[in-house]
Amino acid sequence: MNPQTARLTRLVLLIAITLIIEMIGLPQFFTGPLVNMMLVLTTLISGVTGGMALGCITPLIALLRGQLPPVLAPLVPFILAGNALYVLLFGALRGRLAARPLYSWRAWLGIVVGSAGKFLWLLGAARLLMPLLLSRSLPPAVIAMMTLPQLITALLGGLLALLFYALLVRRRILSLPE
Repeated sequence: MNPQTARLTRLVLLIAITLIIEMIGLPQFFTGPLVNMMLVLTTLISGVTGGMALGCITPLIALLRGQLPPVLAPLVPFILAGNALYVLLFGALRGRLAARPLYSWRAWLGIVVGSAGKFLWLLGAARLLMPLLLSRSLPPAVIAMMTLPQLITALLGGLLALLFYALLVRRRILSLPE
């Protein structure tokens, strides 16, 4: 199979799996880490562009599905940008993965920096940018949703992605990029 076709096929499969995760309707405590896992896994398998494409779809589906309350609709572009930042930072820092992906300090650095970047971006959006755009502060519960839980779900998702990726490589379902 043409390598470009194989990569696109994998991306479509990863997007489909992520949509299924979102459509199941699990609580945010489960869905958040799983979606972040898929963002990192997609970046590892399909590249930064694929991860960013997925990151653009997930907040829209969450809003349409009702996982994001309607009051958060104005935050969707910021969530989208937070996902893109997470993927970009992870992709830039992860480096080339060795034969044992779990032992790649650069991959772990990418997870930590990407998670922190996403957290800080969403914190700034919820506390500073949205009040400027709406001429009023967001409710404290909304701000709480966009802060620490985002950091935790991004870190957990990154951990799960590296574990799952290592399993796929170990089982020879995936090979490491050359």
